[in-house]
Amino acid sequence: MTENEKPFNRSAKTANRAALGGYVGIVVGSMGWLIGFAVVCLTSGNGAALARFAAPATAVSLGVAFLVIICCDYAVKLRGYGGMFQLALYGGMAWGMGLLLLLINYWIAPLIDSSPAMAKTMRDMNAVYRVDDLWAILMLSAGAIMLGIFAFMAVRVSGAKVKPGE
Repeated sequence: MTENEKPFNRSAKTANRAALGGYVGIVVGSMGWLIGFAVVCLTSGNGAALARFAAPATAVSLGVAFLVIICCDYAVKLRGYGGMFQLALYGGMAWGMGLLLLLINYWIAPLIDSSPAMAKTMRDMNAVYRVDDLWAILMLSAGAIMLGIFAFMAVRVSGAKVKPGE
């Protein structure tokens, strides 16, 4: 049996592929709203609106995705795929979704409302592009609480690994 055929190496490679797949999924998922917005802009003939919002919207979405990825990766390195990983993943996702809901309510929805073609496209698709701020605040709060618990546990766990005097 060669070095590359050992079971440990195969499982490590599988874990790395799974992690990479998860990271790609987080990035694509955080960009989903922007993909939908691009489709609406292009079908309604508002390419200029898409060009104006594409760069900052991409930056915000990627920032949220990288926050979730960093928290999840840190949790896996500390404790593996357990409770801390779930706190980081769900906390980051909830906080990110709350932030994106607020951005859509106050940044994208006014743009859609100001363009009759985009508003008609959204109505024809039976799309919901504006929600009550309560939902965004609840998502932000729930995510912040979960991320706060995760941060507290991470500091406690990482502090326990270092012995005084080392």
